[in-house]
Amino acid sequence: MPFHFPLQTVLHYHESLEHQQELRLRAANQQVARVRRIIDHLGARMQDLHDSRARELATGTTAAEVRFHELRKSAFERQRHELECELQRLQTLRDEQQKLFVEARRRAETLAGLSEAQRRAYERRSDRREQRRLDEAFLLRRTYLQRG
Repeated sequence: MPFHFPLQTVLHYHESLEHQQELRLRAANQQVARVRRIIDHLGARMQDLHDSRARELATGTTAAEVRFHELRKSAFERQRHELECELQRLQTLRDEQQKLFVEARRRAETLAGLSEAQRRAYERRSDRREQRRLDEAFLLRRTYLQRG
């Protein structure tokens, strides 16, 4: 009779929960990475704006163009601040998801360890039964040959 872990259904359930938490953690990491890329891109655009403003100031510019650059810079800074707040929020959510994933993994590993321990105990008992059967067969054969 093959080994059967009585809590196999519970083990599968916890492995499924672990997998779901892992997928959610990956999604959270992707969201954090996406916002970081947007912030980096915005930083590059701000640097380009700064460079073009410096060139225009060196060659001469109108007050309206200076004001326009200041408005764009202000809009970029406001957008960057909003993105950094969003990044902080997403990082907090990701950290919480990391904790949920670690807990789900711990539960699944605990049950898997219990299953493995029970399987090893089952195999030891099975090995002992087989050895007893072989010993009995040997003794029966020896007894039969002695009488024979």
